Amino acid sequence: WKFLGSKKVLGTFHAEKFPVEYCPGGADFIYCDNWEPRDVWVVEGTAKQAQYAYGKRVLFIDKETYYIAYSDIYDKAGQLWKVWVNQFGFRNKAAPGYGDTYDSAMPFTHSITMADMQLSHATRAALPSSKYPGEQGWYFNQGAKTGLTEEFFTIAHMISASN
Repeated sequence: WKFLGSKKVLGTFHAEKFPVEYCPGGADFIYCDNWEPRDVWVVEGTAKQAQYAYGKRVLFIDKETYYIAYSDIYDKAGQLWKVWVNQFGFRNKAAPGYGDTYDSAMPFTHSITMADMQLSHATRAALPSSKYPGEQGWYFNQGAKTGLTEEFFTIAHMISASN
C-alpha cells in the first residue's frame, strides 16, 4: 500500500432517491442523485500474488466517513481497466416503509457501478433492485434481535462456544 495524497472528488454520500434512479440516455449506467464535493485520501494497493487479475487498485477514501467513493482498477500492464463507483445515503431508516428506525444515521449503499474502461461497458446494481420490489435491502447493527450482543464478541464467549 502506498499513500498518494489528498484530493477533492465528486461523490454521492447523501443520496435521496430510493429506489435508485439511473440517469437517462448514455449515462444510464450511473445514478442521478446528489453529487457533492468530497475530500478523499488516495491510496494505491499493488497485488503481490500472481493470481489476481488486476495489477493495482487506487482507492479514493472519503475523509469524513472512511468509505470508498471510487476504486480505479488497473490491469497487469498498468492500464486503467475498471472504475468502481459507490453511492451512499446516510439516514435513520433505509426508506419509508422499510424495516427499523435506527438511533443514529447509518450508511446505506443504494447502488454500485463497475465501468469497464477498456471494453466501454458498465454493470450496475441497485440495492434493493427494482426487479425485486419486495426485497428490503441489507440491514446491519440489528444487535440483540439477531442474538448478537457485546458478550458475543468476547474471548469468554469464544471459549464457551468451543466447549
